[in-house]
Amino acid sequence: MMKINENTKVSELIKYNKEAIDAIASINKLFVKLKNPILRKVLAKRVSISDAAKVGGAKVEDFYRVLKPLGFETETIEFKKEDKPNIKYKLNTMDINKIDPATIVELDVRDEIAGGSDPFATIMGAVKELPEGKTLKLINVFEPIPMINKLNKKGYESFVDSSQDGMIITYFHKKQEMDLEEETRFASKDTFDKVKAFYGEKIVEIDVRGLEMPEPMVQTLANAEGLKEGYALYVNHKKVPQYLIPELEERGMKFLVYEIEEGNVKLLIFR
Repeated sequence: MMKINENTKVSELIKYNKEAIDAIASINKLFVKLKNPILRKVLAKRVSISDAAKVGGAKVEDFYRVLKPLGFETETIEFKKEDKPNIKYKLNTMDINKIDPATIVELDVRDEIAGGSDPFATIMGAVKELPEGKTLKLINVFEPIPMINKLNKKGYESFVDSSQDGMIITYFHKKQEMDLEEETRFASKDTFDKVKAFYGEKIVEIDVRGLEMPEPMVQTLANAEGLKEGYALYVNHKKVPQYLIPELEERGMKFLVYEIEEGNVKLLIFR
């Protein structure tokens, strides 16, 4: 009798009893891939019962039910509140529509998997070499749940597109973080220039000084909401926009205001 829990790896189940392959495949059609020896080699050693349940939209109890007749006994794990694992995977933590296609670096590991190799090292190597501001487009044949969880913890956002038959596309993008202390919204020239320099060429600039009210606010909000990931909006304004500020706050936008002189105010808006 083998004791199992939600953290037991699928490879351990199969090692104990090969009939576990058919048992798991019977839960739903998404687990039929486990019968493929190549995919099984890649996935089984990294995927736990809990992981597999999330991939297949099943319950951990479904696994216990089909495995029990094969000599598996379930056990309950007691976690302390502070070390209980976060078992909720967030597959789509980024807005793919805001990724600039020109920043995408593509990696196709399907041939590597078909040849019986584990693409884990290849993928991690590509992530390590990914230039700043670029997005990795990973093409394979399954949702890389353990990889997504690992990279999410390292500050990467992800998006999984499984709309194409036989092909799963996963995007990974490192969240940009400013190495700055929390700055006052009404900034000095040095502070404003420091943040502006952080965004470099990823600046969208507009000039609303010649527009009649309420167009300055309308144009600013429209451009702010349309910002691509990692970009900032640089606004040339003629006054501190008091009515705009609460609108930006409501949308969760961050901003800096730098008043140079009367009739010449600069705003920097970012997420």
